[in-house]
Amino acid sequence: MTPREPGNQRSSTVPTSVLRPRRPLSLAWILPVLALVVAAWLGGRAWSQRGVTVTILLDAGHGLKEGDAVRYRGIAVGEVRAVTLDEATGGIRVVAGLRSEADRLARTGSRFWVVRPQLGLSRIAGLETLIGPRYLAVLPGRGTRHRHFVGLNEPPVVESREPGDLEIMLTAPELGSLRRGAPVMYRQVTVGTILSVGLTSDAGSVEARVHVDKAYTQLIRERTEFWDVGGIDATVGLAGVSVRIENLEALLAGGVALATPPEAGEPVRTGHRFALAAAPPDGHLSWQPLAVIGSSLLPAGAPLPRPVRATVAWKQGLLIARQHWREGWVLQTDEGLLGPADLLVPGPRAERETSILEVAGTVIPLDASPLWSSGGLAVFEWDLMTPVWPAGRRRQGESPEDCLAIGDPTAAPMPLAAARLVPDGGAWAVDPAVSVDASWHGAAVVARIDGYLVGILLVEDGTARVALLPDK
Repeated sequence: MTPREPGNQRSSTVPTSVLRPRRPLSLAWILPVLALVVAAWLGGRAWSQRGVTVTILLDAGHGLKEGDAVRYRGIAVGEVRAVTLDEATGGIRVVAGLRSEADRLARTGSRFWVVRPQLGLSRIAGLETLIGPRYLAVLPGRGTRHRHFVGLNEPPVVESREPGDLEIMLTAPELGSLRRGAPVMYRQVTVGTILSVGLTSDAGSVEARVHVDKAYTQLIRERTEFWDVGGIDATVGLAGVSVRIENLEALLAGGVALATPPEAGEPVRTGHRFALAAAPPDGHLSWQPLAVIGSSLLPAGAPLPRPVRATVAWKQGLLIARQHWREGWVLQTDEGLLGPADLLVPGPRAERETSILEVAGTVIPLDASPLWSSGGLAVFEWDLMTPVWPAGRRRQGESPEDCLAIGDPTAAPMPLAAARLVPDGGAWAVDPAVSVDASWHGAAVVARIDGYLVGILLVEDGTARVALLPDK
C-alpha cells in the first residue's frame, strides 16, 4: 500500500449544511398580541371619551332625578347620575357626568341651576318642563378646571357678562316697583337689568344692584338721574285726567329709567351709588348727553358707524330710455359719502345728467366725478347733516380678522368671523355659508379688536365681500 502524502490527507468529518423546510408562523402568540392591541385601543378610546364628573350642591332638587339631562344652550351635554341628600349642608348633592367635548363647561365660575316652570310678570321660562322632565342647565365660567360647584336657586338674570359691563347700586326709601329681572331703560330702550333687590345693612332703605351692558356704560355719569317707572302715573286737573305709562313692560314688571344731562361729569365705575327718585326730572327728554353708544361686541366706548340708506336712480337706453335703480348704505366721512361705487358712480351706459342719489331726504345729482374710486368703493364729495365718521377711526385691513358689519343703525350688527373671510386681492371674500342678503350692500365693516373702520360690505349677485379701504 502506498502511503498517503501529508499534504493530501483530508479529514473524514467535513461539515456540511442541510436545508430544512421553513415552518409556518404559529398563531399561538400572534392572537394574544393582537387582542392586547385591540384592548389597548378600546381602552384609550373609552378613556378619552369618558368625560368629566362634577358635583353640584343645591338648596332644593325641584324634582330633579337620575337620568335627567344637563343642557347648555338647549343642547344635551351630559346627564344626572345621582341625586342624594348632603348631610353637611342639609341640601341636595347632584352628581352629573359631562361629555368629553363639554369638559370646558366645568370651570371656575360656571353656573348650574335646575330649570323648572316659572310664570311671573317679569319672567316666563321653563315651560317645556310642565309636561317634560326637569333638567340641569349650565353656563360656562372663564377660570381653570373645576369639579365642585354650588348651584343657583334661581336662573341668572344676566346669562352672559362681558369685560366692560358696569354694576351700580340704587338706593330708595321703599321697594316701589324694584324687581329682580326688571329692565333699566333709557328713552324706553333697555340698557340694563336689575340683578337683585334687598334692604341695606342698617335696614334704613332699599338697595338694588343693577347691571348695565358695556354698550351703554358711557351713559352712566356722575350726575345721571334715575327714577321709578313702574305702575301708572295719573294726574287729575281742570283739563281732565292725564295718565302716563312708561311702557307695557314697566307696567307689568316694574323697572327703572334714567336720563343723563349734557354736563353730567365723568363716567362712573362699578359700585357707584345713585339715589332713586320717584319722578323724572323736568325737561329730561330734551337732554342731549355727549355720550358714545357702542356695541357689546366692541371695546367699551367704541362708537358704531351710522350708515344712511341711499337709492340711486338713472336712465339707460339708446332708443327707449328705461329707469333703473339700486339701494344700499353710504357712510358720511370727513371726505364725503363713502359707499359702494355702484351707488355713487353712474354706470358707463347711464345718462349722467339723469343719475340722482336720494339719501337722508336729500336728492343729490351725480353729475360730477367722485373724489376717488377704487376696489368697488367710491367717495362722493357731499356733506349731509348726519354724524361724521372721522378719518382717525379708519385703517387698512391686512389679514382677515373678526369684524362687525353695521347696516341699519337700529338693528343688530352682523358678526363676521375671521375664519369666514378669505383674502381675495384687495378684499376679503365672505364664506357662502354665511347668509348675507342684498339689504346689507354698503354696510360699514369695523374690526372687533379696536372698532376701527376697515372696509365696506359689497353684496353682488348673491356673493358678499369686504372691500378694504385703500391707503390714506
